[in-house]
Amino acid sequence: DNDDDIDGLVDAATILNAEEQRELQSSVRPVKDALAKIRKLSYKIIHSTTKILPAWYDILTELEMSTRMLPRDVLTRWNSTFDMLEQALKHREAVDRI
Repeated sequence: DNDDDIDGLVDAATILNAEEQRELQSSVRPVKDALAKIRKLSYKIIHSTTKILPAWYDILTELEMSTRMLPRDVLTRWNSTFDMLEQALKHREAVDRI
């Protein structure tokens, strides 16, 4: 099939018309925005040793949750986005507070 890439996968978005592509992009936007916010929060928690990191630990302690860092999303680790999102969901109340 001519739509296949070298791995035999088809990118369904390329066969959508312009209106369908805009609709797809608008429906995916909230997910992309949430992911970007969680990525930024994870980065700030790890790199702000004087303000956000202590506040993160205080919130986790107050909520009686395990005191874990949010994993970072790392481009070279294929499962890191999932790990970051999984921990953010487990610690959702703490994420909402910070």
